[in-house]
Amino acid sequence: MTWSCKAIDHGLTFFPDGKIGPCCQIAAGYLKPIDLATHRDRFRDLKTEFPPLACEKCVKNEYEGIPSYRDFFNAHQISSDDGIVFLDIRNTNQCNLKCRYCGPHFSNQWGHELGRDNPLIHSDLSEVLDKILTDDLQVIYFTGGEPMISADHWNILTRLIKIGASKKIKLMYNTNLTSLKYKSVDFLETWKNFAGVIISASLDAVGDVFNNIRSGADWRLVEKNLDALLPQKKSNITITVTCVISILNIWSLPESIRYWKSKNLSIQFIILEGPDYLALDVIPDNHKQHALTIIDECSVLLDDPSFEKARRLINNNQNQVLFRQCLSHILLLDSLRNENLFALLPFKDSAKQLIANNNEYR
Repeated sequence: MTWSCKAIDHGLTFFPDGKIGPCCQIAAGYLKPIDLATHRDRFRDLKTEFPPLACEKCVKNEYEGIPSYRDFFNAHQISSDDGIVFLDIRNTNQCNLKCRYCGPHFSNQWGHELGRDNPLIHSDLSEVLDKILTDDLQVIYFTGGEPMISADHWNILTRLIKIGASKKIKLMYNTNLTSLKYKSVDFLETWKNFAGVIISASLDAVGDVFNNIRSGADWRLVEKNLDALLPQKKSNITITVTCVISILNIWSLPESIRYWKSKNLSIQFIILEGPDYLALDVIPDNHKQHALTIIDECSVLLDDPSFEKARRLINNNQNQVLFRQCLSHILLLDSLRNENLFALLPFKDSAKQLIANNNEYR
């Protein structure tokens, strides 16, 4: 077997719909039922000579020179006799925000807004926790939804502390940073019981743009939590900004990068792929040069391979036909949520021109 990824034997990800995978990047069609979670050879169909189709996201990233999840897993020293070493808990869509490029699968608040009868999705881990919280565990990754408001997240932390396993486990988070507490419990104190904490803060912008993209968030509160974490970098906590670059935030990206750099924060970029109508290749011809100039400015501020990928998408704007759908999405959510993201984006003249060019008016 020439294709090798340690997540296949030693990784386990729990999804909200009761399915499992070796990691969060796996194609949805390859997920397994949760009752296979403790089976040793649960992902044997991924053990192939060539990269399986299920792993196309990692293959694509590695081809483009961008670090992949497979790179992360394979960097760890793991014995073939080890069991589950990497645990990824994303078993609920419970969230306190309605981010513009998200949806009901990852946020029950979206489900409420869309009128779903049962917007909360939750996979019960109670029957498998004792079997997976073993001495082999090295890393637990919490995401969601929003992990900081999840009872399961808190229960797992307290259980690990109680059984004396926390000191050798590193915690990783993807969080919107709207809270550093569970009810009245301060996570800054709880995290002292663990080997290390790596926080990936999902911050796609700053100020008003942030508030309007991550609907329900308050930038002042997020900034306060960010500042509370920064002194902790000298202890067992490391914080990184994860920024998803889309048609919604590219226009303010240099300002955001300058802010994060002023805080001496490392930044990881993700190029949005879906929803497709919010991706960079939707930027129409009349905004292309503006967007490319911004990417050039970002490249001066920071050396990152993601900018080259962004540049290619903007240049090859093959999906600009979706720009009308992009505008409709922005304006509809502005109306539903009493927000005004449209006013913060450079699309007003383009929207007018789309109406003026309508053949019915000629």
